Amino acid sequence: MRLSELNAANAKTLEAARAGKADVSDPMQFPFLGYYEADIFECDPFLMFTNNDCPRALNILFGRSFEPGSMKIWCRLARTATGILDIGASVGVYALAAASLRKDIKVHAFEPNPHAYSRLRMHKLLNKFDNIIEHTFAVGDKNQYVNFGWVIKPFVQISSGGGVGRAEGKGVESILVPMRMLDGSGMASVLGNKPLIKIDVEGGEALTFKGMKELLQLKPDIILETFSQASCDAINEQILPLGYQVYQIIEAEHRVVRQDKLIPCDPAKLDFNQFLTVRTPDEVSRILE
Repeated sequence: MRLSELNAANAKTLEAARAGKADVSDPMQFPFLGYYEADIFECDPFLMFTNNDCPRALNILFGRSFEPGSMKIWCRLARTATGILDIGASVGVYALAAASLRKDIKVHAFEPNPHAYSRLRMHKLLNKFDNIIEHTFAVGDKNQYVNFGWVIKPFVQISSGGGVGRAEGKGVESILVPMRMLDGSGMASVLGNKPLIKIDVEGGEALTFKGMKELLQLKPDIILETFSQASCDAINEQILPLGYQVYQIIEAEHRVVRQDKLIPCDPAKLDFNQFLTVRTPDEVSRILE
């Protein structure tokens, strides 16, 4: 495709998306290839790239929204955090926003999926965010090698839904990746007294928490996605004795609802994230003002 044809196709897709007249999620009918600006968060805009293969472009470029309640909390807390971890970074939206806000500290991004990691690294270099430190291992409860798999989706090479131990089979791609515990890694010693963590590891949440007991002693603010009752039960046993409160994040309304404990989110709905914190309810309210 010539550059003029590419620009024309991109322009057609953007026009259709902004007019709301077409389902631009069909990459064959409405392709977009190239760079775009992520300018919808409470941070300086940063550049991203799609080869017509990334769901984040659908969210940010076409839908003009991506986890707006969670990203609001994330950006506001990142301004004063002393250390930041993006565990399950995918192409790096959370890490990029944090790095845009805080060029004075390291932002650690963990992503074992090679397709997503390659795009994460591209985004880091594109924006000259040298403060992003990439890690290609899965975060878990042991130091070992594990099978990491993800569902192959048509036209979406950078697929979400990958995780440790995903069964091999038709429509699933998998590789062997290192798993590492954050305990014993020295990470706790460099995060300071106000860490901020995002965890989106597609079913590996309990293993991640089990391997970060040292970090939990620092009482980090945590944005967590989980759909598993077993994971919730295991994590509750760790966080509730430490004084954590749990809030469901209502994304579209930019608000939170306090809960007695961590519960599985409903995958049929759009509110996937919960906010775990030892902050008082008044402090939480002020974050969202």
